[in-house]
Amino acid sequence: MTGQEIRSFETNSGIRHEPCRRDLNGSRSTPMNVLKYAPHEHVFMQGDRPKGIYKVLKGTIISYRLMADGRRQIQSFVSGGEYLAITFAERHDVSAEAITPVEVLCTPRATFDRRLETDTQFRRNVLTMMGDKLQRAREQALLLGRKNALERTASFLIFLDERFRQPETGYVEIRMSRCDMADYLGLTLETVSRMMNKLKQMGIIDLPQATRFAVCKRAQLIAMAGEIDVMEPMAA
Repeated sequence: MTGQEIRSFETNSGIRHEPCRRDLNGSRSTPMNVLKYAPHEHVFMQGDRPKGIYKVLKGTIISYRLMADGRRQIQSFVSGGEYLAITFAERHDVSAEAITPVEVLCTPRATFDRRLETDTQFRRNVLTMMGDKLQRAREQALLLGRKNALERTASFLIFLDERFRQPETGYVEIRMSRCDMADYLGLTLETVSRMMNKLKQMGIIDLPQATRFAVCKRAQLIAMAGEIDVMEPMAA
Protein backbone atom coordinates (compact mmCIF):
# COMPACT_ATOMS: atom_id res chain seq x y z
CA MET A 1 0.00 0.00 0.00
CA THR A 2 1.46 3.38 -0.99
CA GLY A 3 3.12 5.26 1.86
CA GLN A 4 2.30 2.57 4.40
CA GLU A 5 4.26 -0.33 5.78
CA ILE A 6 2.37 -3.52 6.45
CA ARG A 7 3.51 -5.21 9.58
CA SER A 8 2.30 -7.91 11.93
CA PHE A 9 1.49 -7.31 15.54
CA GLU A 10 1.08 -9.50 18.55
CA THR A 11 -1.68 -9.33 21.14
CA ASN A 12 -1.51 -10.41 24.75
CA SER A 13 -3.12 -13.72 23.78
CA GLY A 14 -0.06 -14.59 21.70
CA ILE A 15 -1.89 -14.69 18.36
CA ARG A 16 -0.14 -12.88 15.55
CA HIS A 17 -2.44 -11.01 13.23
CA GLU A 18 -1.92 -9.52 9.82
CA PRO A 19 -1.69 -6.73 9.06
CA CYS A 20 -0.84 -3.65 11.10
CA ARG A 21 -0.24 -0.38 9.29
CA ARG A 22 2.00 2.61 9.88
CA ASP A 23 0.93 6.05 8.90
CA LEU A 24 3.00 8.39 6.73
CA ASN A 25 5.13 9.76 9.57
CA GLY A 26 6.12 6.27 10.65
CA SER A 27 4.07 6.01 13.83
CA ARG A 28 2.05 2.88 14.43
CA SER A 29 -1.69 3.32 13.91
CA THR A 30 -4.74 1.13 14.54
CA PRO A 31 -4.38 -2.47 13.26
CA MET A 32 -6.41 -3.07 10.14
CA ASN A 33 -8.38 -5.92 11.71
CA VAL A 34 -9.35 -4.00 14.84
CA LEU A 35 -12.92 -2.89 14.21
CA LYS A 36 -14.72 -0.09 16.06
CA TYR A 37 -18.46 0.08 16.70
CA ALA A 38 -20.69 2.72 18.22
CA PRO A 39 -23.50 1.81 20.67
CA HIS A 40 -26.37 -0.07 18.96
CA GLU A 41 -24.25 -1.02 15.94
CA HIS A 42 -24.11 -4.73 15.14
CA VAL A 43 -20.88 -6.66 14.80
CA PHE A 44 -22.85 -9.38 13.02
CA MET A 45 -26.43 -10.53 12.69
CA GLN A 46 -28.09 -13.85 13.31
CA GLY A 47 -27.81 -15.82 10.06
CA ASP A 48 -24.66 -14.03 8.83
CA ARG A 49 -21.71 -16.12 7.66
CA PRO A 50 -18.78 -15.86 10.11
CA LYS A 51 -15.94 -13.66 8.85
CA GLY A 52 -13.54 -14.65 11.59
CA ILE A 53 -13.13 -15.05 15.33
CA TYR A 54 -14.01 -11.96 17.35
CA LYS A 55 -12.37 -10.87 20.60
CA VAL A 56 -13.58 -7.81 22.46
CA LEU A 57 -10.74 -5.43 23.31
CA LYS A 58 -12.77 -2.58 24.83
CA GLY A 59 -16.41 -2.02 25.72
CA THR A 60 -19.38 -4.36 26.12
CA ILE A 61 -21.43 -6.30 23.56
CA ILE A 62 -24.63 -8.29 23.97
CA SER A 63 -25.35 -11.48 22.05
CA TYR A 64 -28.98 -12.35 21.52
CA ARG A 65 -31.36 -14.51 19.51
CA LEU A 66 -34.38 -13.11 17.76
CA MET A 67 -37.54 -15.17 18.14
CA ALA A 68 -40.16 -15.72 15.47
CA ASP A 69 -42.57 -13.25 17.10
CA GLY A 70 -39.96 -10.48 17.17
CA ARG A 71 -38.98 -10.84 20.80
CA ARG A 72 -35.33 -11.27 21.64
CA GLN A 73 -33.52 -13.36 24.24
CA ILE A 74 -30.21 -11.90 25.38
CA GLN A 75 -27.81 -14.76 25.96
CA SER A 76 -24.67 -13.05 27.20
CA PHE A 77 -22.78 -9.85 27.91
CA VAL A 78 -19.25 -9.91 26.52
CA SER A 79 -16.58 -7.45 27.69
CA GLY A 80 -12.92 -6.65 27.15
CA GLY A 81 -10.64 -9.71 26.96
CA GLU A 82 -13.42 -12.16 26.08
CA TYR A 83 -14.22 -13.89 22.82
CA LEU A 84 -17.50 -12.83 21.32
CA ALA A 85 -18.21 -15.86 19.16
CA ILE A 86 -16.29 -19.04 18.53
CA THR A 87 -18.51 -20.92 16.14
CA PHE A 88 -17.81 -23.83 13.84
CA ALA A 89 -21.18 -23.49 12.12
CA GLU A 90 -21.65 -22.00 8.66
CA ARG A 91 -23.80 -19.17 10.05
CA HIS A 92 -24.06 -17.26 13.32
CA ASP A 93 -26.95 -18.43 15.50
CA VAL A 94 -26.97 -15.14 17.46
CA SER A 95 -26.68 -11.42 16.76
CA ALA A 96 -24.01 -9.27 18.44
CA GLU A 97 -24.78 -5.63 19.28
CA ALA A 98 -22.54 -3.04 20.92
CA ILE A 99 -24.08 -1.38 23.97
CA THR A 100 -21.05 0.89 24.55
CA PRO A 101 -18.33 2.11 22.19
CA VAL A 102 -16.31 -1.03 21.48
CA GLU A 103 -13.20 -2.24 19.74
CA VAL A 104 -13.18 -5.80 18.43
CA LEU A 105 -10.26 -7.80 17.10
CA CYS A 106 -11.26 -10.00 14.15
CA THR A 107 -8.88 -12.88 13.53
CA PRO A 108 -9.16 -14.85 10.26
CA ARG A 109 -10.50 -18.31 10.98
CA ALA A 110 -7.55 -20.04 9.33
CA THR A 111 -5.10 -18.12 11.56
CA PHE A 112 -7.08 -19.00 14.66
CA ASP A 113 -7.32 -22.68 13.71
CA ARG A 114 -3.58 -22.93 13.05
CA ARG A 115 -2.82 -21.52 16.48
CA LEU A 116 -5.20 -23.98 18.12
CA GLU A 117 -3.35 -26.83 16.44
CA THR A 118 0.19 -25.67 17.25
CA ASP A 119 0.03 -23.81 20.57
CA THR A 120 -0.91 -25.98 23.55
CA GLN A 121 -1.23 -23.11 26.04
CA PHE A 122 -3.35 -21.07 23.66
CA ARG A 123 -5.63 -24.06 23.07
CA ARG A 124 -5.96 -24.59 26.83
CA ASN A 125 -6.87 -20.93 27.35
CA VAL A 126 -9.53 -21.04 24.63
CA LEU A 127 -11.04 -24.23 26.04
CA THR A 128 -11.14 -22.64 29.49
CA MET A 129 -13.01 -19.63 28.08
CA MET A 130 -15.47 -21.90 26.30
CA GLY A 131 -15.99 -23.83 29.54
CA ASP A 132 -16.73 -20.57 31.35
CA LYS A 133 -19.32 -19.68 28.71
CA LEU A 134 -21.01 -23.06 29.13
CA GLN A 135 -21.13 -22.53 32.89
CA ARG A 136 -22.77 -19.13 32.42
CA ALA A 137 -25.30 -20.71 30.05
CA ARG A 138 -26.18 -23.28 32.71
CA GLU A 139 -26.55 -20.52 35.31
CA GLN A 140 -28.84 -18.56 33.02
CA ALA A 141 -30.96 -21.67 32.41
CA LEU A 142 -31.35 -22.03 36.19
CA LEU A 143 -32.12 -18.32 36.52
CA LEU A 144 -34.87 -18.40 33.91
CA GLY A 145 -36.29 -21.78 34.83
CA ARG A 146 -36.36 -21.78 38.62
CA LYS A 147 -35.89 -18.28 40.07
CA ASN A 148 -38.54 -15.66 40.74
CA ALA A 149 -38.29 -12.01 39.71
CA LEU A 150 -36.46 -10.83 42.84
CA GLU A 151 -34.00 -13.73 42.72
CA ARG A 152 -33.27 -13.09 39.04
CA THR A 153 -32.63 -9.40 39.62
CA ALA A 154 -30.41 -10.09 42.63
CA SER A 155 -28.42 -12.68 40.68
CA PHE A 156 -27.87 -10.23 37.85
CA LEU A 157 -26.69 -7.48 40.20
CA ILE A 158 -24.18 -9.91 41.72
CA PHE A 159 -22.95 -10.69 38.20
CA LEU A 160 -22.57 -6.98 37.37
CA ASP A 161 -20.85 -6.25 40.68
CA GLU A 162 -18.32 -9.05 40.22
CA ARG A 163 -17.42 -7.98 36.69
CA PHE A 164 -17.77 -4.20 36.60
CA ARG A 165 -17.35 -2.84 40.14
CA GLN A 166 -14.95 0.11 40.28
CA PRO A 167 -12.41 -0.72 43.03
CA GLU A 168 -11.85 2.90 43.96
CA THR A 169 -15.54 3.70 44.56
CA GLY A 170 -17.29 0.34 44.98
CA TYR A 171 -19.94 1.43 42.47
CA VAL A 172 -20.97 -0.23 39.21
CA GLU A 173 -21.80 1.81 36.14
CA ILE A 174 -24.70 -0.05 34.51
CA ARG A 175 -23.74 -0.26 30.85
CA MET A 176 -27.00 -1.66 29.54
CA SER A 177 -30.52 -0.30 29.42
CA ARG A 178 -33.35 -1.56 31.59
CA CYS A 179 -34.78 -3.12 28.42
CA ASP A 180 -31.56 -5.09 27.94
CA MET A 181 -31.71 -6.25 31.54
CA ALA A 182 -35.36 -7.24 31.16
CA ASP A 183 -34.65 -9.22 27.99
CA TYR A 184 -31.77 -11.04 29.67
CA LEU A 185 -33.78 -11.87 32.79
CA GLY A 186 -37.00 -12.79 30.98
CA LEU A 187 -38.91 -10.07 32.85
CA THR A 188 -40.79 -6.93 31.92
CA LEU A 189 -39.16 -3.51 32.11
CA GLU A 190 -41.52 -2.50 34.89
CA THR A 191 -40.71 -5.59 36.95
CA VAL A 192 -36.95 -5.00 36.72
CA SER A 193 -37.37 -1.40 37.88
CA ARG A 194 -39.65 -2.49 40.71
CA MET A 195 -37.20 -5.15 41.93
CA MET A 196 -34.29 -2.69 41.81
CA ASN A 197 -36.25 -0.19 43.87
CA LYS A 198 -37.25 -2.89 46.34
CA LEU A 199 -33.63 -3.85 46.92
CA LYS A 200 -32.80 -0.17 47.39
CA GLN A 201 -35.60 0.31 49.93
CA MET A 202 -34.36 -2.74 51.84
CA GLY A 203 -30.91 -1.12 52.07
CA ILE A 204 -29.27 -3.98 50.18
CA ILE A 205 -28.08 -1.77 47.33
CA ASP A 206 -27.46 1.93 46.91
CA LEU A 207 -29.05 3.25 43.72
CA PRO A 208 -28.26 6.97 43.46
CA GLN A 209 -29.29 6.97 39.81
CA ALA A 210 -30.70 4.52 37.30
CA THR A 211 -27.30 3.81 35.75
CA ARG A 212 -25.25 3.40 38.93
CA PHE A 213 -25.43 1.15 41.98
CA ALA A 214 -23.34 -0.27 44.80
CA VAL A 215 -23.87 -3.36 46.92
CA CYS A 216 -24.31 -2.39 50.56
CA LYS A 217 -25.20 -5.79 52.06
CA ARG A 218 -23.52 -8.49 50.03
CA ALA A 219 -24.57 -11.47 52.13
CA GLN A 220 -28.22 -10.42 51.98
CA LEU A 221 -28.03 -9.86 48.22
CA ILE A 222 -26.59 -13.35 47.75
CA ALA A 223 -29.37 -14.74 49.93
CA MET A 224 -31.96 -12.83 47.86
CA ALA A 225 -30.51 -14.50 44.77
CA GLY A 226 -31.35 -17.87 46.31
CA GLU A 227 -27.77 -19.07 46.01
CA ILE A 228 -26.78 -19.74 49.64
CA ASP A 229 -28.31 -19.60 53.10
CA VAL A 230 -26.62 -16.85 55.11
CA MET A 231 -28.80 -17.16 58.21
CA GLU A 232 -26.97 -17.36 61.51
CA PRO A 233 -26.75 -20.90 62.97
CA MET A 234 -29.51 -21.61 65.45
CA ALA A 235 -28.47 -21.76 69.07
CA ALA A 236 -28.26 -25.24 70.53
